[in-house]
Amino acid sequence: MLKLNLPKEPYWIDLGAGVRVKVRPCTSAVFYQARAEMNQKLQKLGEEYRSLKDVGATITDLPDLENPSIREALAEQYLTLGLAQSAIIEWEGVLEADDDQNAPATPEKIEELFSAYWVIAETFRQQYTGLKELLEAEKNGSRPAPGGTPATGQPTVLAAEKATAPAQKVKKA
Repeated sequence: MLKLNLPKEPYWIDLGAGVRVKVRPCTSAVFYQARAEMNQKLQKLGEEYRSLKDVGATITDLPDLENPSIREALAEQYLTLGLAQSAIIEWEGVLEADDDQNAPATPEKIEELFSAYWVIAETFRQQYTGLKELLEAEKNGSRPAPGGTPATGQPTVLAAEKATAPAQKVKKA
């Protein structure tokens, strides 16, 4: 069940390590724009990969796009980055590498942060898309109690009756 109480104004998300980002609400338009950017990046990378492969060049600087796991990981990375670049309008706790000055929340700096700190990127993705709330809601009421019985349902097996006599031993032939 979903409740239509989505934010309509920008809001802050805590990403850990002292980093907070102010984001636009995650609307369908923002999501689909990020997905389109992800597809464009993958297509461009694929074209570069194929053109190098066609001429027999050694492909060491590009990911192995023939590996489905690598393609899937890149798609997730590019989608998360696209969402962040579309959504983040301000941040706190992100400093320049050379000094202790606040880094501007530009698309380049967002990419630099998300590339260097995957846990920040993943936390952003989960919180911004509402995935964290959906995962938590999915767990609600379905976790087994300490005794092994689900808290929301009745046990599916009744207690076994005690045996009145021990089982007989079988002699080996």
